[in-house]
Amino acid sequence: MAVDFGGQDITVTSGADLTDKQFHVVKMQTTGTIALASVAGEQCIGAIQNEPSASGSVGRVRINGVGKVVVGAAVEEGAELSTNTSGRLVTASSGDYVHGIALEPASANGDIIRAMVVNYQMN
Repeated sequence: MAVDFGGQDITVTSGADLTDKQFHVVKMQTTGTIALASVAGEQCIGAIQNEPSASGSVGRVRINGVGKVVVGAAVEEGAELSTNTSGRLVTASSGDYVHGIALEPASANGDIIRAMVVNYQMN
């Protein structure tokens, strides 16, 4: 399993049960709460570092720095990563929002790797 080297986290109220979603990518909702990313390539705020067990629980979200992320497919070291429809990171495509740079390769869906957590849109 990847080692967490630290970064900048924020705490945000969860709008749903995110049990078993640690290291997935989350987005802000208009209610001011977080939810699991559900649209491929969408804008998100970072990777959840804990597992809020119910709506109203506090989530710790890595918004910057090196953190653990779960991937949705094999990725190469150095790849720009964007979200899939399950909140897992995959190799980004043109126009996607990028939420991580892979610091190590992953060979399969569900692998946990270290990534530089970022937030920008690809051209």
